[in-house]
Amino acid sequence: MIHPLRTTAAAVITTAAAVVFLTGCSSSHDPKAAAPPTASAPASGGLDQNPTATAAPTTPGPTVPAAELTPVTGSFTKQQKQYLTGRVPKGSDPAAVLELGQESCDKIKFIAKRDPDAAASGIVLGQISGAHDAVTTLCPDQKPVLAAAEHGFIDGAFTVGSKPKAGSVITPGTYHAPTPSKTCAWTLTGANGKPVSGSKALVTVPAGARGFSSTGCSVWLFSKGA
Repeated sequence: MIHPLRTTAAAVITTAAAVVFLTGCSSSHDPKAAAPPTASAPASGGLDQNPTATAAPTTPGPTVPAAELTPVTGSFTKQQKQYLTGRVPKGSDPAAVLELGQESCDKIKFIAKRDPDAAASGIVLGQISGAHDAVTTLCPDQKPVLAAAEHGFIDGAFTVGSKPKAGSVITPGTYHAPTPSKTCAWTLTGANGKPVSGSKALVTVPAGARGFSSTGCSVWLFSKGA
């Protein structure tokens, strides 16, 4: 179940997506190329449980070798070829696949210019797909936004560990909730097993903590390591 952002963040994301698609995202390749469909999975707790937020879906079947990745006209940059490697099914237009990554970058840039937290929240919620690969290869200037979302999660109950697994484990660190409701509340269970509750939209989950849960806080974004 997708937990929506509050009105302001949701409006920014919706407006940004509309503008990006209506303006064509200033793509440099053939705008008539048909983009292949992509899978989209809603986040339900922890970025790692939303594969579209971290990487594009695995391309089934044989793909075009890196040496053969060429557009109809011109050439791909090193970063573009890196993004396309292992991602273009044989017989498909690599420019159409590249467009998916460029659209992700365009959405993140457009939203982050107005509200970086809204952009990061959009990644956590799965509203911006393929963010990890797109940012790391095509728009590395947006790495701060990706970093905030990388260990982000939505309301739920979690255990604490160094390596998130299946969305049920969060890493130690400081988190903030940019769009909490008036009923935002959380409970942190320390290493001693004693729970501590709070309602402030900022919490530090220490290493060794046993668990963390929240309701009414919507999205938690990673601020810094513990």
